[in-house]
Amino acid sequence: MADFKITEKELKDAIKKEKEALNAAYNDVIDRLQNERNRITKEIRGEYKQARKYVKKNPETGLGVALAGGLLVGFVIAKLINR
Repeated sequence: MADFKITEKELKDAIKKEKEALNAAYNDVIDRLQNERNRITKEIRGEYKQARKYVKKNPETGLGVALAGGLLVGFVIAKLINR
């Protein structure tokens, strides 16, 4: 009976250590993902600001790109609906 108590304690300790290791790994992954999200968000905001500046300087080109994008999206939606 004493052997079972020792084995049970060893198993509980091993499980506890594994749980702590998994929690540490999980927290590390969450931190990495948050850092990556922040980096990508900052990058996208910079690209958005550049695009707005470009469109303000070249409104005709911006209008043409918007028209072409709208036509493309409309074409894709029409093809999906007609399936």
